[in-house]
Amino acid sequence: MFDKQQIKNVLRESPGLTGKQIAKALGVSDKSALNKYLYANSEGLRQEGWKWYLADEDYILELTTLSTWIDESDFEDSLSAVGCLLGSPASKCVIRFPENCKILLIAGARVIALANQASYIGKTIVLDFSRCPSTKHYLDRLGFFDYLHPGVMVLPARPVDSKAKQYLGNSENLVEIAAIDLNNFDYSLPKNLTKRFSHHAGDAYYQSAFTIFSELIGNVQEHSETPMPGFVALQLYGGKRRHIQTVISDGGLGIASTLKRTLSQHYPDLFEHLQQASVDADIFLVSQAFTQGGLSQFGSSPDKAARGLGLRSTQTHAAKYDAIVVVRQPTFELKIQYKDGELADISEKKGLCRIDGTQVCFDFYLD
Repeated sequence: MFDKQQIKNVLRESPGLTGKQIAKALGVSDKSALNKYLYANSEGLRQEGWKWYLADEDYILELTTLSTWIDESDFEDSLSAVGCLLGSPASKCVIRFPENCKILLIAGARVIALANQASYIGKTIVLDFSRCPSTKHYLDRLGFFDYLHPGVMVLPARPVDSKAKQYLGNSENLVEIAAIDLNNFDYSLPKNLTKRFSHHAGDAYYQSAFTIFSELIGNVQEHSETPMPGFVALQLYGGKRRHIQTVISDGGLGIASTLKRTLSQHYPDLFEHLQQASVDADIFLVSQAFTQGGLSQFGSSPDKAARGLGLRSTQTHAAKYDAIVVVRQPTFELKIQYKDGELADISEKKGLCRIDGTQVCFDFYLD
């Protein structure tokens, strides 16, 4: 007779195993007998294809990477493998980090957004750093846990004293995560980011960086329309090509949803072109907003008080320095690449698991 609890423990540690893999983990030689047991005693379990998972009372997102670093693609692939957390009926959700991993800012920001949004709608969220204490230490220094929803549990434990607050502003290589709070807006954020950015990139970058940060942070302030604060952070990376990565994130409506509400009123020709509601229409609209500009939910007449989305000006400055811009919307992502001051390529990823709002990541390469 097999031990059902042992099987659950195996799947809790490593979700998505086949019967053969479960048998190996349990040290069972008779794989056929184990498979028969699983089918006859599947209560509390669920099967997708040939793989077994715990039933929907537990959701486990096992972050994986083929290298040491977890980037945005690793995060999205791991999330896709287990399905949408925000849409899951699971009440308890565990996000587990792999052994001795490191995480890029763009991926860490998506973890924050997902965990905070899930906690906000009432799910019990657990972030498990048991296998990678060094990553937990880095995220503590970055301010990750200061911004994390207080209801999110952390294993082995949340840091008692914030390293980000203790050493605030002392690092030349990062700008700690800062909230973009609509109720208590910090107007010094663009200047603080620009100062650290130009320290590494040089004074020639100052005006372009300040324009980008000011407009994107202002865009969150004016357009996100969410009770959850957005956030911004900056990190310098070394290696073969030094680059500065900056992430501005919010949990609001998303660019396409914001624009579509008044598209027929202010941009009838574009509205006619996009009458069919689809993700492709949303991708086109967001791409237009970033590469062509001139779009705002308030219109673009000279007498309008609103600034608009400020995206075209942002891209003009990004193009000067061959930046790579990644824009994540609730269910898709655009990657915009510049070369020799010109738009070189726009690629898209559709069918991403839902994370509300907009996340914009800039990579400026310094070498």
